[in-house]
Amino acid sequence: MNNTRSIFFKYLSFLSILFPSICFSGNYLPLNSSCDGFPKVAVGSIKGTCIGIVSQFSGFKKPRKAIQLGKRSLLITDMGGWSEGKGILWLLESSDDHLKGNVTVTPLLHGLNMPHDIEMDPKGRILVAETNQIRRLELVDNQIVSDEVIIGNLPHKDSLHPLSNFVQLPDNSLLINFGSRTDQCERHITDGKCNELDENGLWQYSYKNSTDSYSATGRQIANGLRNSMALVAHSSGVILQAENSSDVKDADEPYEEINIIREDGFYGWPYCLNEMFDQGKIKNGCHVKNYHPPYTLLPPHVAPLDMLYSQSSKIPALNNRLLMSWHGYRVVGNRLVAYDIDHNGLPVLTDKVWFNRDPIAPSTEWTRHPFAPQGGMSQQAQHIEIITNWNQVHNLRPEGAPVGLVMLMDETLLIVDDKNRAILRLATGESYISEEPITDDDDIDAEAMATILDKHPNLKNTLIEHCASCHEDIAKSPEKLLNNTSGWLKPTDGVMNIELALFNPVRPMPPSSTMSKEQKQQLINSIKSIFD
Repeated sequence: MNNTRSIFFKYLSFLSILFPSICFSGNYLPLNSSCDGFPKVAVGSIKGTCIGIVSQFSGFKKPRKAIQLGKRSLLITDMGGWSEGKGILWLLESSDDHLKGNVTVTPLLHGLNMPHDIEMDPKGRILVAETNQIRRLELVDNQIVSDEVIIGNLPHKDSLHPLSNFVQLPDNSLLINFGSRTDQCERHITDGKCNELDENGLWQYSYKNSTDSYSATGRQIANGLRNSMALVAHSSGVILQAENSSDVKDADEPYEEINIIREDGFYGWPYCLNEMFDQGKIKNGCHVKNYHPPYTLLPPHVAPLDMLYSQSSKIPALNNRLLMSWHGYRVVGNRLVAYDIDHNGLPVLTDKVWFNRDPIAPSTEWTRHPFAPQGGMSQQAQHIEIITNWNQVHNLRPEGAPVGLVMLMDETLLIVDDKNRAILRLATGESYISEEPITDDDDIDAEAMATILDKHPNLKNTLIEHCASCHEDIAKSPEKLLNNTSGWLKPTDGVMNIELALFNPVRPMPPSSTMSKEQKQQLINSIKSIFD
């Protein structure tokens, strides 16, 4: 047993008494110190801040977003995985103010269809977005007394991006994300047009005050948007969207985007990525009518999943800034970042911008890289890393997967981590100082995995051909993905994660649909014959 595990078990009983609200069965191992009253974790954050665990409730499957009901309670949406009818709405309650007491987590609703977004409307009711509809709940004493569908029949079938996300506009209407059915509009381009463009993008559902209801059908406001999982409206009237761009094979392309949403605007997908990166799908793809280039680019493949205008007198680094969660699993993702903004809520632009990459084994150093998108660029906004050392280090911390952001009543920040089934909190305190990576004796090492794949070239070539465009570690460091502790070989209810992903009925992999069912089964049989 290595030193880190020895320390962990040594302090486990002590921490269980000191922090009774925490379930220690999760992926984050608490340190023997506190972050503003919560167990501190080994995640690096901006000076003067730290990360604590609010809950690692064992019942969480894939928690996504949250809202605070009062000083002692939260509501949390849980997708339940990429399967319909397994979602849950959780109620988290604490015995003390600001979530610092004993925590209990109970389900309020079962059987939801991959719920994601959750917001409170101006009358204090709760709006919950499922893939196919928006519910409106009324709670009394933290119990549901009214449950109605206010918008139904949202398109979600056979879609690569079925999750519903929305933002409430000043007139109380809802602007809802309709994600693209494919990655790059494969097989859907005819007569020089992507047939998906009339159905995806952002759709507005107007609110009728006289009937307290929403229009039965929506109106498309903007298209050319692949997947709008981060939306925010500023008091000035500006609406920002953070784009999850296509998964082209180049790990350094394309860049993600922040767009200013204008009515009838076209934002590039799938013809034009970055500012002027023509994909060759149609003639002059970056000169389509009403095309609006991004207001600013984000680093490639960071996967922005939430945005929040924040005010915090308690945490200066969060005060009067735009926050964004980067969920991406590649070496530029797994971060919480902030942007300085102007009076309209727009990130401040500058001439020179950069981003950091996580260390790639055997290196242990973060490296800095200037923006260099294909197609060129104008001025860009420089982000500020609020949480940065969030890459996986065995026996110390998991790779972060931040989704929902909530500014709590005590002006600290709540962060929902879906892959690690954790509710975290950023507060003032002593920042964690990163340590050297620690190897896990239970994992297959890099040399051994490379040898295995070299002995089975058909398996290696199949994985690289169909998976490496999104998961470059398959080619560079396959042991990071092909292991049975946290990777594709890990069984869930007796079935390997890779098999669950390949045959998922809602969102099967690979997203490009380049593999037949027979090819997928051959791949699984090959893996089983080698690793069983």
